Amino acid sequence: RSEAGIMGYEILEHTADVKFKASGDSMEESFSESVKAFSEIVGGMNGQTTYSIEVESESHEALLFDFMDKLIFLQDVNDVVLSHAEGLEIEELEDGYRLRADIWADNIEDSMSVLDVKGPTYSEMYVRFEDGKWRLQVVLDI
Repeated sequence: RSEAGIMGYEILEHTADVKFKASGDSMEESFSESVKAFSEIVGGMNGQTTYSIEVESESHEALLFDFMDKLIFLQDVNDVVLSHAEGLEIEELEDGYRLRADIWADNIEDSMSVLDVKGPTYSEMYVRFEDGKWRLQVVLDI
C-alpha cells in the first residue's frame, strides 16, 4: 500500500456476452423463437401485458439487430421482462423489411432476478436459410 492509500491494481468492469440460436420453418417463426430465447436469458415469465412493436431495416441482419434493440428498449422503458411474441409478421419493402409483432411481457417485481441486457451486437450475428429452415444467431452484450 502506498502512502496515499492507492493500491497497485484496480478492479474493472468487464462486459460479457451471451449468444443464442433460433430456427423455424419461416423467418417469422425463427424471429418469434428468438423472443423466447431472449426471455429465457433475461428471466421472463408468462406475459400479462402486450406491446405492439414495429421495426424497419434494410437487411435481414439489420432487422434482427434492430428487433433485439427494440426488445431491450421495451424492457427498459416499461420496466418489464419479455415473455414471447405473437402475430409476428415480416414484410418485404422496396428498400428492406418491416417487422410487426405483439410482444407479451410482465412487470418486473422486486422478487424477480432479471438479467440486464445492454444491447445486441453484429458480432457473429446471422439470418440465413439452410437445410430447409430459417436459422439465426444473436450475441447480446450483458
